Amino acid sequence: MPADLYRDALVGIRARLVDLDRRIRERETELTDAFWSNLEPYLRERLGELRAALELVGAESLDKLARAEVLLSAYAEELDAWIARAPALEEEWLAVPGDVGDPPPVPGSGPRLSSVDGREFLRTFGAIVRETASPGVELVEDGWWSCIARFRHRDAPFVLRASALPTDRGRIGEVSMQMVTSVARAAPPLLVKHESLFAAVGKAMGWRKEVEVGDASFDGLFFIQGAKSDASRFLVPKVRSFLMTLARFDVPTLEIDPAKRTASLSWRFEPVASAIEAAVRTLTVIREMPSTICFRR
Repeated sequence: MPADLYRDALVGIRARLVDLDRRIRERETELTDAFWSNLEPYLRERLGELRAALELVGAESLDKLARAEVLLSAYAEELDAWIARAPALEEEWLAVPGDVGDPPPVPGSGPRLSSVDGREFLRTFGAIVRETASPGVELVEDGWWSCIARFRHRDAPFVLRASALPTDRGRIGEVSMQMVTSVARAAPPLLVKHESLFAAVGKAMGWRKEVEVGDASFDGLFFIQGAKSDASRFLVPKVRSFLMTLARFDVPTLEIDPAKRTASLSWRFEPVASAIEAAVRTLTVIREMPSTICFRR
């Protein structure tokens, strides 16, 4: 290739790369931090690989500049597609599923439990659930040591699994209770669990910072993982009251898992109507709390 034609090719491709660089940076500012932070890892990696071609914009080699143009053109098209899709993506993330899957079996439960004790446990559990849950509750036995109750409350789906944990002699030791409902993908992650002795000592010694809600009795009993703003928004007084009611039987674990689109409560105690009712009310408030998300400025 004659030298002047080579220079013309460099000038042309450099001009196109300047336009691509400007277009890309403008498009990137149209997408919010929430969009970038919530990208699936494989998408973040793929977009990152395309964007890395910006480092080739100043190259002297025509081959490297040509490669940069191909990759950055693809990246710019990806950005345009995500910007166009952002409103629909927001709606998808804000939608609350109308159904929810069953909690998984609890490790340690199983056929070591006496079938006589197990059948009595299932009978008692079924009677209490029918008393406290909405009409039309569906009870499904999972062996003679576990039972699943599916029902709806305020048009929301709920599943409660009760699993009897046997002692070495095959008698009922504890009963694991797991209740789950659906939440929007846009809900923030939050974990509220028992404040362990080690964690309490660490807090007292100033070894770590902890999210607190300003309620001494609640903060002394529960350990909160999540953003302080999210804890304040979800752990409103009535939710704290319901959780304290549950704590009379066993300190429960509350988890909002947006990736699974679920909010769940778990505790260990024999089935008690007041505990089940408190769990339903807790998860109802959590589920009905409006979520917000914005992917495009």
